[in-house]
Amino acid sequence: MKKNRKLLLIIVFLTMGVVLGYIIINNGTKMFQGLNLLIFALIIIGGVIAFITAFKRDKEEKEGLTTDDELSTLIKYKSGYYAYMASMYMWLFIFLLKDKFPDTETMLGGGILVSALLAFISKFIVKQKLND
Repeated sequence: MKKNRKLLLIIVFLTMGVVLGYIIINNGTKMFQGLNLLIFALIIIGGVIAFITAFKRDKEEKEGLTTDDELSTLIKYKSGYYAYMASMYMWLFIFLLKDKFPDTETMLGGGILVSALLAFISKFIVKQKLND
């Protein structure tokens, strides 16, 4: 991995730690209950998946493999289609159950996070089916 990316990774983790510490000091631990806990967990999961993907891409570059070829482009298009379709149904259910959300910001933020998580999941599933 390049030195700049390692430094960036360290800075991002330190910044996340400082922001989390600031949130806990100002709001206490009552913020991490119910739906807020789920949203926070989705943010952490999305970040971890993004870092794992970056590590894999760096490893492939180091081994001399191409990062974008016809197969990877096909995987991107196919997984994008599945993620789009799944997120359309997810938004339908969110709007049907909008009474269950405490406010609009939570509903939109949660929907965006779940859409991102669906994109990661669909890419993983497409890659697994491709290898079978």
